[in-house]
Amino acid sequence: MGSLPVQAGGRIKPFDSYARDLVLQITGGRTFQGWDPVELTLSWLADPKGWEDKPFILITRKDVKRQLGLNETISKFSPKELFNESFMAEYANSMGGQGGMTAQATPIARTSKPDPRDEEVKRLFERVITYRAIVSGEAWLVIPSAPPTPWKPLGSPGQTASDFSTLPGKSIRDGFMKIFANYLNADRAGYDKGVAEAKAAIVGEMHGEWTESLSNKISAELFYNRVHPYQIAWIIYFLAALCWAASIWLSADGVSAIYGAKGTAAGVSPSAKTGKFFQNAALPLTFLGLSLHILGMALRCYIAGRPPVTNMYESIVWVSFGVMVFATILWFIQKNSILFSIATAMSAIGLIVSDAAPAMIDPSIHPLVPVLRSNYWLTIHVLTITLSYAALALTLGIGNVTLWFYLKGAEGTTEGTKKITMLNLLTYRAMQFGVVLLAAGTILGGVWADYSWGRFWGWDPKEVWALIALLGYLAVIHARFTGWMRPFGFAAWTVVAFTLVVMAWYGVNFVLGVGLHSYGFSTGGQSTVTVFVLGQMGYVLGVALSRRGRLAKAV
Repeated sequence: MGSLPVQAGGRIKPFDSYARDLVLQITGGRTFQGWDPVELTLSWLADPKGWEDKPFILITRKDVKRQLGLNETISKFSPKELFNESFMAEYANSMGGQGGMTAQATPIARTSKPDPRDEEVKRLFERVITYRAIVSGEAWLVIPSAPPTPWKPLGSPGQTASDFSTLPGKSIRDGFMKIFANYLNADRAGYDKGVAEAKAAIVGEMHGEWTESLSNKISAELFYNRVHPYQIAWIIYFLAALCWAASIWLSADGVSAIYGAKGTAAGVSPSAKTGKFFQNAALPLTFLGLSLHILGMALRCYIAGRPPVTNMYESIVWVSFGVMVFATILWFIQKNSILFSIATAMSAIGLIVSDAAPAMIDPSIHPLVPVLRSNYWLTIHVLTITLSYAALALTLGIGNVTLWFYLKGAEGTTEGTKKITMLNLLTYRAMQFGVVLLAAGTILGGVWADYSWGRFWGWDPKEVWALIALLGYLAVIHARFTGWMRPFGFAAWTVVAFTLVVMAWYGVNFVLGVGLHSYGFSTGGQSTVTVFVLGQMGYVLGVALSRRGRLAKAV
């Protein structure tokens, strides 16, 4: 059933993707209690009474629950609780009967940040209205119309499954009637027959829209949904990171792993042999993870017909990929295993973050808002500036490892000094990539702004923070080049400077929430990001104080 074509969100997609979007919107998760999203959506429509008492509609904020007179200690509520035991029914009725996953007009700019409570109330309205539209059949846009007329729904408010055969699109509705009836009767053969009839009827009424290209895209999207290549990629990245770390730990005090085996005593001791084994395993794992990462992005580009950088989910995936690209370039130049140990760990973390909170970082494929509908500018500006974030994220990882060597007191030994020197050089090289790309991306953004909005620069928060990040890194790289900043200061300020990228990338969209870039705004994750930033600042300060105390004792 997941392969049935449905029109939603401005495009034709497989029902599998549409069901995933619906389940994510209503429950806040990719799945609910182990249900397949397609079957869950089908069950909602076929057996609405069976779901009346089951809690599955998400409410995140306690003040909203308090306002509706609901239990503040739980996060999911049943339709009965919301409609019969709270004030939700009158709110929902006041919103009207319009439902489904329809595209919303995006404002040109947002001049003030909306109240988070009001935003959650709006999202709750949308969840409730969408669920009501699913149960009534209004959200099932499966009756094709001649383009550009939108497809018609399977049902409408006030009608039940028994009324479907009396509405237009009879052959399609008959197929769905068989699906629902045989699903409730647990008749697998009859269910499969109903799915086949419904699909044939939909394709037959698509007025020439059903082409080989569309069929291939729907098949590709089903494969993408079910295989989930990013999840496999981060698992392999994580295994690769462990292997790289083991090889560095075991290979002759890490010297051969960091500088390469040439000219070292690698292979002399049993631990060095074990380290070589892990190193030999790590490299193919790294490139296998990278291949799966590329496969996921290629599928997403093919399905959407655009570069994969139009929302926070896609940008995190792209930045994680960029980290691997820059690490690979530097690895082929320097042959430093520590590069891949850092890059694979960071890419794994990035892909885990993109998957960890789907309600906040939406993984769905959506059509572009009007201001972004230029693949030329989307490619050269957004890909460029997000690639700069990737290079600078790599400097963050290398900087943290460098500070770890300082924390251990490695600068007091000859080998430790060599390690720190090499790591600083790698940080500097990665930062050069990042600064050049960030400068180019900022300038190209101004050119696109002139093309789209009629002005090159308007001190929009996104523009301002991109400039602040650029100036911050220019200061760090200039201080390192001129010798004003010593190796420890360079490593420390490299870590601190990434907070500017965090603000430009995440903070403007999720914290400030104002400006012309309103199409990228969202909410959530502030506590996690705050912990990350404070943790990094505390780490830098702790290493600085430890080093200062150690140097004072030495004097």
